[in-house]
Amino acid sequence: MTVVALLLAILPFYLLGAFPTGVLVAKLHGIDITSQGSGNVGATNVARVVGKQAGVLTLVGDVAKGAIGAAIAQLCFGDTWAAAAASAAVVVGHCFSVPPYLKGGKGVATAIGVIAVLDPVTAIVAVATFACSFAASRIVSLSSLLAALVVPTFALVVNLPDAAIIALGVVAAVVIFRHRENIQRLIEGREPRFQAK
Repeated sequence: MTVVALLLAILPFYLLGAFPTGVLVAKLHGIDITSQGSGNVGATNVARVVGKQAGVLTLVGDVAKGAIGAAIAQLCFGDTWAAAAASAAVVVGHCFSVPPYLKGGKGVATAIGVIAVLDPVTAIVAVATFACSFAASRIVSLSSLLAALVVPTFALVVNLPDAAIIALGVVAAVVIFRHRENIQRLIEGREPRFQAK
């Protein structure tokens, strides 16, 4: 498959990832989430601004599009590099949505959906890492970063196929990159603890 053919093949997966779950959920409550709170369209900001139920709905929607995208990718391309690229494209679409209307999220929920399909055990390890960190710190970004770091590390340790390792590495890198402002606040001790509306 040529590079151009691969890009065309994974474009629908990018667009699936760009589906604005948080924007639509907030709009149902008459709120433009891109101009409220942190301006992020992910579940954390939706929960803070709109409420827990809206946050959970956004979380479920974002996880679902990641899982659906990765599952369709495997059905279409099999266990190949193309399937790995398409799976990663879902997370990229969520994090870097088409401007100017859409603003991407941090990618954690969508990444979990993708990882759950690529390797369920790795997803369980990532969720457990997040849960333990969040229980101790109540800081979503810190917990997300730790989970993102664990994913490619665990994939290497258990010797997953090369395509899966690269895809998981790309997903983790995108999530970490999207948290660069959070990392700065963590270093400065200014990162807020989670509190839903």
